[in-house]
Amino acid sequence: MSGSARGPGLFLVFTAVLGVAAALLLGAVAITALASPAGLPLTALLLAVLGVLVGLGGAALVAQRLSGGLRALTREVEAIRRLDLDHPPPAVGGAAEVHALGDALGGTKGALRLFSVYVPRDLVRKLMAEGAEAKLGGERRRLTVMFSDVQGFTTIAERMDPEELMHLTSTYFQALTDDLLEHHATIDKYIGDAVMAIWNAPKRDLTHAMHGCHAALHARHLTLRLEEDFAARGWPRLHTRFGLHSGEAVVGNVGSSDRMAYTAIGSMVNIASRLEGMNKMYGTQILVSEQTRIGAGNAFVFRPVDVVLAKGSQDPLEVHELVGLAIAPDPKDAPLLADPALVARLPAWREAIRLFRAGQFDRASEALREAGDPVKDSLVAAYAARLARFPEGPPPGWSPVTRLDSK
Repeated sequence: MSGSARGPGLFLVFTAVLGVAAALLLGAVAITALASPAGLPLTALLLAVLGVLVGLGGAALVAQRLSGGLRALTREVEAIRRLDLDHPPPAVGGAAEVHALGDALGGTKGALRLFSVYVPRDLVRKLMAEGAEAKLGGERRRLTVMFSDVQGFTTIAERMDPEELMHLTSTYFQALTDDLLEHHATIDKYIGDAVMAIWNAPKRDLTHAMHGCHAALHARHLTLRLEEDFAARGWPRLHTRFGLHSGEAVVGNVGSSDRMAYTAIGSMVNIASRLEGMNKMYGTQILVSEQTRIGAGNAFVFRPVDVVLAKGSQDPLEVHELVGLAIAPDPKDAPLLADPALVARLPAWREAIRLFRAGQFDRASEALREAGDPVKDSLVAAYAARLARFPEGPPPGWSPVTRLDSK
């Protein structure tokens, strides 16, 4: 603070001290006069009363200014504790010490604002709410994990000016992050153009699979809108794919004692990442595991996709496409409703998948013709191509399980 800011505080303190001293001095004079045989003159009595009033008035004024400044600083400390760092520091009155404390809090707030750019502020809030300690280690917990990735991002990056690419990715990540946080997600990390988000950690969430699926649908809707916005700016479209899986993982702090990262570790995290990558095989946009489908409940429409055996895994994984919402009680969710025409074709699709897995390729082909148009539906086209490879039926040793050779 400047000298002019400190001046009023020092003046008030000086006034109070001077008034109290005058009150004490005149009070002493009054007592002496009262003790004398001549009694107390009226003038001395008035001066004593005036001195007391001046002293008390100065003290009250100082107390008021100091308490007002301290109340403002108390509110500021509480805001910092909540990591509410976006508002400017309050103007405080009072003594120089109060101003110095205000300056120190302003500096602390600026430093925290800088660090919060690198450490997710929402994650810290959730850890504080859970009473978590900043120490290495974690706990086993059932989570829903989502990975998102931009199709062909490497090619896009190679063709763009670096500054413009930075502007594009910043706009994309800001919008996607805000949308995921709004739907109960914790952002675990950014990996190039990919985002890893988790539900049910650090804050407990018993409906984490449902919230994960709901967030994925909102994120898909957002990214489709961003594609149009980017095209209008002359930027490339960033087509985003998503993969979700629910299962047990260890979640907590990993790293070293002076640099930690809050993350989830386990094979289920790898499965979520692979589900995202499988979208390329089927032409889909959101793939989820059987565990996530069951955990999400009946509010969503899913389409069975395949049974896959990932490289390094021993158990086949049932994979589903998240099509959309079955119902939308909230008007804001209306754009997330599943396409009615696709929903109407789902019985034929399920029958085609059942016959395919049973090895009845002729009947599966007939059901597939009722399930959709391969020109308009990439998943129907993928199965039409599979059936066309074996016009005479499944070869010896055939299995409906798709083995993935790469991670």
